[in-house]
Amino acid sequence: VETLVVADRKMLEKHGRDNVTTYVLTVMNMVSSLFKDGTIGTDINIVVVGLLLLEEDPLGLTISHHADQSLNSFCQWQSGLLGKGGKRHDHAVLLTGLDICSWKNEPCDTLGFAPISGMCSKYRSCTINEDTGLGLAFTIAHESGHNFGMIHDGEGNPCRKTEGNIMSPTLAGNNGVFFWSTCSRQYLSRFLGTNQASCLVDEPKQIGQYKYPEKLPGQLYDADTQCKWQFGSKAKLCSLDFVKDICKSLWCHRAGHRCETKFMPAAEGTTCGPDMWCRRGQCVKFGEHGPKAVHGQWSAWSQWSDCSRTCGGGVMYRERSCTSPRPQNNGKFCPGSSRFNQLCNTRPCPPHAVDFRAQQCAEHNSKPFRGWYYKWKPYTKVDDEDICKLYCIAEDFDFFFAMSSKVKDGTPCSKSEKNVCIEGVCEAVGCDQVLGSQASLDACGICKGDNSTCKFFKGQYTLQHRANEYYTMVIIPAGARSVHVQEMEVSTSYLAVRSMKKKYYLTGDWTVDWPGKFHFGGTTFDYQRSFNKPESLYAAGPTNETLVFEIKCCGYVLKDDISRMWWEKLLMEHFSAVVPQFKHWAPADWGPCSRSCGAGQQTRLLRCLRKVTYQREEVVAHSLCPIISPAQVQPCQTQTCPPEWSTGSWSQCSKTCGRGLRKRSVFCSSTDPGVTAVVVPDSMCRQHHKPKAHETCVLRRCP
Repeated sequence: VETLVVADRKMLEKHGRDNVTTYVLTVMNMVSSLFKDGTIGTDINIVVVGLLLLEEDPLGLTISHHADQSLNSFCQWQSGLLGKGGKRHDHAVLLTGLDICSWKNEPCDTLGFAPISGMCSKYRSCTINEDTGLGLAFTIAHESGHNFGMIHDGEGNPCRKTEGNIMSPTLAGNNGVFFWSTCSRQYLSRFLGTNQASCLVDEPKQIGQYKYPEKLPGQLYDADTQCKWQFGSKAKLCSLDFVKDICKSLWCHRAGHRCETKFMPAAEGTTCGPDMWCRRGQCVKFGEHGPKAVHGQWSAWSQWSDCSRTCGGGVMYRERSCTSPRPQNNGKFCPGSSRFNQLCNTRPCPPHAVDFRAQQCAEHNSKPFRGWYYKWKPYTKVDDEDICKLYCIAEDFDFFFAMSSKVKDGTPCSKSEKNVCIEGVCEAVGCDQVLGSQASLDACGICKGDNSTCKFFKGQYTLQHRANEYYTMVIIPAGARSVHVQEMEVSTSYLAVRSMKKKYYLTGDWTVDWPGKFHFGGTTFDYQRSFNKPESLYAAGPTNETLVFEIKCCGYVLKDDISRMWWEKLLMEHFSAVVPQFKHWAPADWGPCSRSCGAGQQTRLLRCLRKVTYQREEVVAHSLCPIISPAQVQPCQTQTCPPEWSTGSWSQCSKTCGRGLRKRSVFCSSTDPGVTAVVVPDSMCRQHHKPKAHETCVLRRCP
């Protein structure tokens, strides 16, 4: 987790400009240790990639006692920050010296605030945390847990809130030690299985050059100092017999008060008696490390599960658990994965079988959606990170909805590829039907082939014809792969394709088809045409019938209006052939993005280069380069724009005279341009900006 840490002006005033860096890094060391505890169930590394000390509130950032408003301001502000080389952080942590409150602009008992499941999101991967001393580390871990999708123990889950785990509603610990509950572990595992978590996979490239403290927190800050941070400047360690128990609960004394505690342990390394210090909740002799760490070991693998599909490539799995033994006393979790997946029933489904994703959408036809019944079919025009969610669109209606956070295992990520969804993540499948395999087809469709069984065919068509006729350009037999047909110049002619029996698949019967994907001949053809660019047609193949490629000439033919076409195909042969050398494309750098969020575009120029000598190349016409060129347009800033409130129309007034009431629907929806609005949970919109859902109305005075 590449983490940006921001300390506000109040933090600097409290600790001093010269001391605050050591203090913050000490706290982040403690946070890192909590996420390294084996009970979390995976390997989470907290890496500080930036530390900002704010001597005054910067423009656009407003920090107050109101935690909700301050967090919204901070999340928006940090979204515009970039590190060295333009790289973004994964997560931002705000440390404030103010006494914050979740619902009002005055002090209360709130310690932190965070969006649920916001990790890796540009606008929601952020938390606000109140500085209460070294216990701040537990607050940061707790709020970051929320950002990982964790819910409080005991709230909608079977874990007990009184066990003192890190995600308990009240931070207290268990005899001075903090663990992650089984529920927290499951929430985290579920989140890490989504595409949203992909930002955590890369290795940190820019790591802050900070000098981390080598001593334990309790050695740097004694018990009296820890008491002052918790209870005020006049507090100190209780002088009664509580000192031996401070490793479990730090007891402090203020003038005129009894000894009191917040049930937080003294920090690791705190002196708890003569030549004694606190280690893992116990007071042990100085130099000893307390209870010995027990590292987790895997159990045996379970039996294989049933296959998720009967045909078309399902998934079966087996599992193991880190219970032989479980990690204890800050021991490490078992390395490796707890689940092993394997493809099964990979034979193709019958030709007229219902699409697997369509089956899953149809299962919701019999379930009421907001009080109405709809016929649902798959909706796949979504971001790549959402391709393994079950989005369905209501037939004859212009809205779609995420019916499930993940499709069933074995669902193809898209119709054009073999990759499949497993646990909500698109997993690569090689041509050898092995998960994670890099095996691919060669030009002739041979798995792991080297093109040695291919024969390449290529030609040009440059004849002149009279208008309003179809003319045969080339006949391509069944079994062809990588079929390219490319117009060399813009003309008034159109590409057409038919079978040997004169059944037209493209631009037949004197009509011109729109560009798009066409399914015929056993493969999918991508037909591209724009008003200022030559036509092109491509199919990966193989074709299962002989296809006749024609030119439909139309309009008045001028003297120089000659149909110029370039085509090539590959056929499997029992001999090898030499592949001709092509010119190559040289793309320029990408230009700026057209939008800051919500899927913009960036473009670049392409040049076709031909090697003249060993050291010199020259620019030639684009038509001389391979038909398949590098992309000139690509999406950018694809992260979702912050959702906003949307409203329906006002209803009629409830009374025809006197004071009545009128209502309207108010819902939170996405704001991305060019797509149908998606309704999202209300919690994703700013609550204090929510429009009124009802208001009084008076049509006329009653008689």
